[in-house]
Amino acid sequence: MKFSTAFLFLLLNFEKICSSISLKGMKLNIPRAVRAGHSVTLSCEYDLEGAQLYSVKWYRENDEFYRYVPKEEPPTRVFTIQGIHVDVSVSNAHSVTLLSVGRDISGEFQCEVSADAPSFHTQLLSAPMTVAVVPAGVPLVTVDKTGLEHGRPLIADCHAPPSHPAANITFFVNDEKVPGYTSDWITSNEDQLEQKTARLELTGVGGSWDPLRIMCEATLFRLYRAKSLDIEVKPDTPHPASVLLMGTSSTDFNLFYHRYYVLFLELILLVIWV
Repeated sequence: MKFSTAFLFLLLNFEKICSSISLKGMKLNIPRAVRAGHSVTLSCEYDLEGAQLYSVKWYRENDEFYRYVPKEEPPTRVFTIQGIHVDVSVSNAHSVTLLSVGRDISGEFQCEVSADAPSFHTQLLSAPMTVAVVPAGVPLVTVDKTGLEHGRPLIADCHAPPSHPAANITFFVNDEKVPGYTSDWITSNEDQLEQKTARLELTGVGGSWDPLRIMCEATLFRLYRAKSLDIEVKPDTPHPASVLLMGTSSTDFNLFYHRYYVLFLELILLVIWV
């Protein structure tokens, strides 16, 4: 009776015991972002600890696009998914290479590994990947200080070049990083690329103040980082007063001129009379 109970326990837990010694240290290596038009290799590391591999399957979202089954001939199989082109010549049980990726395939990628009998233990890992269109050029800073004389803030706009997705923007004032900005907005062009503009409003600027150097930086994942040119904003200097003779007012000057003009006419008349 004791023997049959122990045997039944082992039989019921045999799959769990086998599963516990399979698929250790599974790790997924997928770049967070890749340039559009480039090739990318996705890899899936695992340790079966002596068990045989049954299959490796790759998915984008819920759509399978690549399968590796060592017992089949050929072991690789590719499924048609729009925008995904597998390089079978270099893909294997641990990695799959995608050729000339387009931004439409951005999303969640999954690797599913299954051990062979008797456990058939299966483990699945997923990670996001974005196919990015990197900006061409550098960001541009424009400044509007027309409202300063009315007590309104100094406005600086940073325009990032078009990209997909929109770039991240950071402002710097006198080489000091500014934590955030006041507002931002995104516009799309005919190529469905997104151009981001961020606005920084600086209050308390006016009167007598030191020049400000404003610069911004645009980044897109680890694929792109560029800085704008520094824009130096100087305080408005007062308009110079009209140049007056000896610092007199215009009224005093006119009176001074009139008196000497009358005296000059009197001298001319005196000469003629004599």
